[in-house]
Amino acid sequence: MSKYKILVLPSDKFGVGYFRSLAPHLYLDEHYNDDFEVDIDYNPNLDNLSEFDQYQMVHFHKRIGYNAEKGFKALEYLKSKGIKTVIDIDDYWDLGQYHPAREIHAREGVKDITLKYIKMADYVTTTTPLFANEIKKHNKNVFVIPNAINPEEKQFIPQPTKSDRLRFGIICGSSHEYDIALLEGLTNQLPQDILNKIQIVLCGFDLRGTIEIYNVDTKELTKRPILPQESVWYKYEKILTDNYKIVSDDYEKFLKKFIVDVDYPNTDNEPYRRCWTKPINEYATHYNNIDVLLVPLKECPFNKVKSQLKVIEAGFFNKAIIAQNYGPYTLDLVPMIERGGKINESGNSLLVESSKNHKQWAKYIERLVKNPEMVTALQQNLHDTVKDKYSLETVTKLRAEIYNNILKS
Repeated sequence: MSKYKILVLPSDKFGVGYFRSLAPHLYLDEHYNDDFEVDIDYNPNLDNLSEFDQYQMVHFHKRIGYNAEKGFKALEYLKSKGIKTVIDIDDYWDLGQYHPAREIHAREGVKDITLKYIKMADYVTTTTPLFANEIKKHNKNVFVIPNAINPEEKQFIPQPTKSDRLRFGIICGSSHEYDIALLEGLTNQLPQDILNKIQIVLCGFDLRGTIEIYNVDTKELTKRPILPQESVWYKYEKILTDNYKIVSDDYEKFLKKFIVDVDYPNTDNEPYRRCWTKPINEYATHYNNIDVLLVPLKECPFNKVKSQLKVIEAGFFNKAIIAQNYGPYTLDLVPMIERGGKINESGNSLLVESSKNHKQWAKYIERLVKNPEMVTALQQNLHDTVKDKYSLETVTKLRAEIYNNILKS
């Protein structure tokens, strides 16, 4: 039997494109090459649709190209030719009121465009059963293929650094302002003796970007480079340092110089550390500089159906996790401290109730500092939870089975 030819159209060259399009299909092409031949194209030629005729399936993330009209015509063409069409989607189409791109998405009609693609495509792949249930309201043919880690990839091979402090890390992007805001007041709740034993590590600090100014009257959009003090990362840092009150005066002066990729000489002795952003093929190395991952999550429809990628990453790096007891963090995480204070030795996390954001984050941090054996148990239990279930080998086997079923139907 000849191979099935699959064309993959990633949406970007960043995190989403990497986890949902590039990495899984490169692995599929390498390890299942008796069944599949995969091409990956970031800029498909939508002016010559006959180029698609050589494929039996086209897998695209969210959209086909950047022109909606051309994208829909391409999708119609594929369907008319009997080429299987699979849309992958990892984020809710309605950004809600807490996402920084909400106004741009509304202005460009992204929600309606995404829903049209979902309804038109033959099949949908997505990250979690929670999101699959939402998608099924618009397309019944949904498969859950979770995010996965290749433990042989260089950046995912743990190389932990040592510290005399217990390090609590935030590893996120620029769209988490309302999530990080849940930690407002965290550090000023911690006694000085606890602050002396911990370090809050903010990973991914990034001052690149622009400010967009939209003129409603002229409908003109102008842009200018963002200033450091306008960055959401500056807001994150002020929250996590209690407006710099927990750091030394010299360190505060250093931080406010915003010297890219330069670490403070005495940062090991400070209760806060700033780690600058890394490229997509190195970002996971941030985990080497933390011991416990903090994952606050604002309750809202968009966040409810996000993937549990942070759980997977932390587990592969043998890190403990304190996460919001909401949405994706209810799928694999089992609390070690149950309601009423009972200890579940097989628990793999500490889960914060949203009604207790004002005190539970600090309470759990203090608990781990005083009970280092709990940190070790959490790290091992989470690693055991994810290491097989979310390895790229396991998930690609599932992907191959799903693709074979689609192509044979």
